[in-house]
Amino acid sequence: MTKMIKLCVSVLLLFLLSSCRLFIKPSLERVQDIKIVSINPDKSVVNLSLIVHNPNKYKIKLSKLDLDILNKDRARVGTAALAKAVEIPKKASVNLDFKVELDTRPVVKMVSSIDQKVQFFIVGKGQGKAMSLGRSFSFDEPYALDLREHLEALLTKFSASGQSLFKIQRTSVEKIGLGETEIHVNFLILNPYGFSFNFKGFPAEIFIKDKVVGRGNLQTQLRFDESIYSKEGVMIFKLSNFKSVLGALGSVFKGEMDYTVKGKVMIDALGMDIERPYTYKGSIPLNMWELLLNQ
Repeated sequence: MTKMIKLCVSVLLLFLLSSCRLFIKPSLERVQDIKIVSINPDKSVVNLSLIVHNPNKYKIKLSKLDLDILNKDRARVGTAALAKAVEIPKKASVNLDFKVELDTRPVVKMVSSIDQKVQFFIVGKGQGKAMSLGRSFSFDEPYALDLREHLEALLTKFSASGQSLFKIQRTSVEKIGLGETEIHVNFLILNPYGFSFNFKGFPAEIFIKDKVVGRGNLQTQLRFDESIYSKEGVMIFKLSNFKSVLGALGSVFKGEMDYTVKGKVMIDALGMDIERPYTYKGSIPLNMWELLLNQ
């Protein structure tokens, strides 16, 4: 009886050792897709789709798979986890989807000025069962995410989390004459993402009651780096003659004069020259009678 027990134990140990030697760790076959869901000043969300391959001759029930997203210096900038258990058939590959949260500002620092790509590592640690035995595996793969389109949109739409990053502080009539009138628009630009860029121009037209009454641009270029959260600027508009303003106003001589600015934002960032249309609205508090009496 004792010999039989020893024999059974030996067979079992042999089976366990054999199965361990025969087990081949699942591997990351490829990154199927990465889609950016949202980019906000603190956190950004991307949907990550991975193809994981099981090379074994038996199925594996994957119960856990944690991902770390590392920068080129191997510092973690994002994490994700498998939402539910998944069965990988033998000699097959499956698609696994993850919702990854990234720290925005460290990721912005990772963007290459050559091709606007973010180079990072996807590090995974998984656990599961195969043939009733616990199994673990890991992988570590490099990947490059192209952010050009998203960066162009972020840098020129001047909004974050539904809030405008282009804030008008004051609009005033600085010079008045029958030949030319000058309007100044003082504004504040916020840089919550920590971008380094040069706001080099904003050629635009100013409209009053849907009529073009003047043209303007930035008074000076504005340069930002990751340490500059906000900066003030001025747009100067030249109105060809004062009558154009009066004609647009009609009989309104007191209160506020509403206007719309339509132009083209010009930004130099990360090796890119970006131009996008941009529109904003404002109003000029004024007393037209006083302006006329001062002429």
